Amino acid sequence: MLISKLLFQSGIEYKNEDKDIKYITDDSRKVREDTLFVCHEKGEEYVRQALEKGAVAVVAKKNVCENAIIVEDTRKAYSLLCAAFFGFCHKKLRLIGVTGTNGKTTVTTMIYNILTMAGHKCALFGTVCNKLCGENSESYLTTPDSFYMHKKFRDMTECNTEYCIIEASSQGLIQQRLYGLDFEVGVFLNLTEDHLDYHGDMENYKNAKKLLFSSSRLSVINYDDKYRDDFAEASIGEVKTYSLRSDEADFTAKAINFSEGTTDYAIVSDGLIHRIKLKIPGAYNVSNSMAAIITALSLGISLESCSAALKNFYGVRGRFEIVPTDRDFKIIIDYAHTPDSLRQVLLTLGNFPKNRIITVFGCGGDREREKRGEMGKIAADYSDMVVVTSDNPRNEEPMDIIRDIVGAVKGTKTPMFIHLERRKAIEFALKNAKENDIILLAGKGHETSQTVKGEEIPMDERKIIKELLG
Repeated sequence: MLISKLLFQSGIEYKNEDKDIKYITDDSRKVREDTLFVCHEKGEEYVRQALEKGAVAVVAKKNVCENAIIVEDTRKAYSLLCAAFFGFCHKKLRLIGVTGTNGKTTVTTMIYNILTMAGHKCALFGTVCNKLCGENSESYLTTPDSFYMHKKFRDMTECNTEYCIIEASSQGLIQQRLYGLDFEVGVFLNLTEDHLDYHGDMENYKNAKKLLFSSSRLSVINYDDKYRDDFAEASIGEVKTYSLRSDEADFTAKAINFSEGTTDYAIVSDGLIHRIKLKIPGAYNVSNSMAAIITALSLGISLESCSAALKNFYGVRGRFEIVPTDRDFKIIIDYAHTPDSLRQVLLTLGNFPKNRIITVFGCGGDREREKRGEMGKIAADYSDMVVVTSDNPRNEEPMDIIRDIVGAVKGTKTPMFIHLERRKAIEFALKNAKENDIILLAGKGHETSQTVKGEEIPMDERKIIKELLG
């Protein structure tokens, strides 16, 4: 594509020599011949690398090289350029975005299943995997890079996809990876402390999440979250709310019944009431399913179709995943890695018939240090035994992270044990499990590796359990 045409379609002024562009990237390591390189950073070293590798033009915020293409916001420009490069194929799709601290993967998968069972061809970008044109592929980013995403939008149109459901992460939103997209529905689930190492504070984190609703025709908002009004005010279109507690919401859950591994409730609105049965437990999954139902209803799917799809939904890998064993105790793997998500999972386990809850968890390195002690307190308060271990220590010393966790719970009556190696921690929990105990392995979820000093070490908890139990 000629650079003049590409830039014109992206709304960027261009007066220099016309050249043919065969590739676009914002990563200097990926530059090849005839590439348009978008430079977000101030460092001129990236520009030099890109030009040496064959970049024919550079988009930047300032004159970093001869004939640089100057734009005010390179991240927005990158998204628009990628969209133009692949023929604005996103405009042929109906897009649904889901954001929130917890529950994105479950809700996007619920929506995907409801729409698919209703006969619609769908795609999904998510944390656990991407579902594109009938195939599952590994996901490397919750919200994909703009080039990859728009390339896949083109593939979707070629295989007649109607809907694409996207997990909208705060990093993806603030980095403008979704800039220029129009969403049929934007869904807000909840907001609790997470990623503050990146955003700095809750205000910045919230503002990043709010960006989704500046381009959503309909906003589906959790009325039970304390930030609901902020997201409602940020919405440019119609707003629908849902609640587990308040009749002030547009949709309310009534007569909620919990049993081991299942949940049922009545979803109630003006002129509407229907019993919903779930094969997954927890009040948070009642909330998640309501978000999925309201989204589907707004797209013309019947409540009966929503109910049928959710009745056959068995959850997502690494989200309250019950590991099959032949033992007289249960093992559950969950991605809970924030204070709120850990509390919600442990509260749900409290409703199960059981002897004891044994929680194995750690906290990530190079991330919010302040949440470590809070998670230690939550584990101690809602468990009968706690085993503290490593969880992606990254560049920190694992024992320093563990000290932050246990230092906040001195004097607790809950037995707490430390095992630096996660495999050893799991082994300890298994050896000490008694009849009807529940072992919760929290934090890793779908992940199959441990990040230590820049190295990815294989660590699939399912395989470890299988090996340890013989």
